[in-house]
Amino acid sequence: MREQDRLAQRRTRPAPPPPPGRGSRLGIVLATALLVVVAAVVGALVLSTSKKPAASTATPTVGAATPTVRVAAAATPATPAKATPLAVAAATRVATVAPTATKAPPTPTPIPPTPTPIVGTFGALPPADMPSGNSAGRSLDFQFRLDMSLQDVPSQAPVFKFQHRTWTAAQAGALADSLGIGGTPTDQGNGSFQVSGKGSLYVANDLIQYAAATTATPVPGPLPTSDILVQEARSWLLSHAIVGAEAGPGTVASSNATLGRATVLIKPVQPAPILSQIPSASITLDAAGDVLEANVQWPAAMTQSTYGLRGASALWSDVQSGRGYVEVDPSLLPSGAVQGTVTLTSAGLAYTTASSPNGNQYLVPLVVFSGTSNISGASQPVPVKVYVAAAGAQSAPRG
Repeated sequence: MREQDRLAQRRTRPAPPPPPGRGSRLGIVLATALLVVVAAVVGALVLSTSKKPAASTATPTVGAATPTVRVAAAATPATPAKATPLAVAAATRVATVAPTATKAPPTPTPIPPTPTPIVGTFGALPPADMPSGNSAGRSLDFQFRLDMSLQDVPSQAPVFKFQHRTWTAAQAGALADSLGIGGTPTDQGNGSFQVSGKGSLYVANDLIQYAAATTATPVPGPLPTSDILVQEARSWLLSHAIVGAEAGPGTVASSNATLGRATVLIKPVQPAPILSQIPSASITLDAAGDVLEANVQWPAAMTQSTYGLRGASALWSDVQSGRGYVEVDPSLLPSGAVQGTVTLTSAGLAYTTASSPNGNQYLVPLVVFSGTSNISGASQPVPVKVYVAAAGAQSAPRG
């Protein structure tokens, strides 16, 4: 009976749980796969509802790559979980192929336009007053060559406008008294006055003409040095307020020791050099330094404005075609025909007058090319300058 009791107890005792094996591990794998599938489906639905292509955007070409799906192996052999279509779709990576960008053709570098010359506050300018030909007053057969860069030619310069003098009888009388003439001014019309006494005075606009008394006799004999003559002439102008401190140093234009006379020419200190005779003051003195006569053409003041100049190539073309004024010392030229080659090595500015019909008067810029010439028959190279009209907003020069 005891053996039977032991058998009966074994039948009624609950069986111990089976050791972990293939069945439990397979369940875990299937549960994990199911969670992955559910997460993938939810993610796909969210992406499909949030990313809708705009109607106006072109649909790019899409290439669907079919990847290899691998399931991680369990610790012990197990039957792989069966992949569902949803799992495959979620695990599939879709590669978007970007449209091929079309390379734009290179943009050509624009050529900067030639700048328009600056037009100053005086507007269009009248033609420049230029002498024609050359300073030697004879035929010159020159061939010109350029030994410099055209980039060194000036491209702009100031233009000066005259502020003309105006006179009253009282002003003319005051100047006559200062010069020791005395007398009463006579109105000559249009703002001009004549005064006679111990000498004579005539004033009209920018012109002042003075002559010492006819009884004055020039002192003969050796003349002072050029520096002293210029100093005497300039001091006379300043002491009588005929011109202001803007007067330049001056030069002796002519002298005659036999007659005891010398003429000093003074021009403004700015601009310089001035090719024309206006503005200027011509003062004739004797050997004692006394002023015998004066001819002054000088404005009350000058205002200025910057103007652009013509292109350097156009200026050089004027030189080559003979449209410039040639300055050369005639004493250095041989007799007979003058032929030679002129090599121009520098360029600068000079000035001359320009007058309009309405009475406005200006100092306008010229470009002056400088160099030397090799002339057949000359004992040495001869300096040469060629002046050409330069302002852009200007008519062709007169002369």
